[in-house]
Amino acid sequence: MSTNGNNKRDDQSSLEKGEEKRFRPNNYNNRNNNYNKNENKNENNEKESIFNEPEIKSMFQSFGKKLDEDNDRRERIVKSSRDITIASKRVISLLQRAVWEDSQEILKQSKQNLQPIYSLFGNIIKELDQQEYWKFQRAFTNGVQEYIEAVSFQHYIEFGTLIPLDSILTPIKESLGLESLGQFNISIDDYALGICDLSGELMRYSTGCVTTGKYDECFKICDFIRSMSSGFKKCHLNKDINSKMNTMEESLKKIEKLCFSIRIRKSEFPNQQIKVDVNDMIE
Repeated sequence: MSTNGNNKRDDQSSLEKGEEKRFRPNNYNNRNNNYNKNENKNENNEKESIFNEPEIKSMFQSFGKKLDEDNDRRERIVKSSRDITIASKRVISLLQRAVWEDSQEILKQSKQNLQPIYSLFGNIIKELDQQEYWKFQRAFTNGVQEYIEAVSFQHYIEFGTLIPLDSILTPIKESLGLESLGQFNISIDDYALGICDLSGELMRYSTGCVTTGKYDECFKICDFIRSMSSGFKKCHLNKDINSKMNTMEESLKKIEKLCFSIRIRKSEFPNQQIKVDVNDMIE
């Protein structure tokens, strides 16, 4: 009987030791967690005390005010850029009529329609005063590209050549009566992107030339776009320009097909006035 009692006591003591071992890590972890909580609490208190200092508080308030001002300025620039895009598209639509109507009258009217666009550029120039150009450049790049497309199309109809960058900036300064455009400028990338878009408008213009029987003009446009394409291929192009170059190549292929069809029809009927179907040519 005594032996059994000893065994029971031994079993009970071993159980107690096992229980103690099993619960010991949890108690230890709880102590660590409490310690970490206290440490985090102390750190948070230190941070709160730092941010409550007047100088730090004033500094972050000035940061927030600057961000709000930049966001408001960016929204105003985007609004002006959007209006420039809309007005430029209207000028382009007007210029497309030059193939059917009096081109000189169309050019005169298009130049008048550019005046409101110059005023919109004036708004952007004011917003960029004493600001960083590249900080807000993405806000007005679309409007600038559409404007370049419009004025380059106008320049081609009037002179049959590619418009230089200076001829794009000069009318803006003259219209606004400014000697300098300040922080505003037209980047080389925006100029190249706008010129790439010109190829699409010239392709549509060439279809009008075929419809009205102005076949020589169609060949001139083909040579012009081919020269532009060759020039771009010699340059190091970024991703955006490469993408628009693909569109230019497609426009060039359509115009080349037009010219090829005209040449074939003329060889078949050299002494007759030929009539061609544009839809058949560009399919």
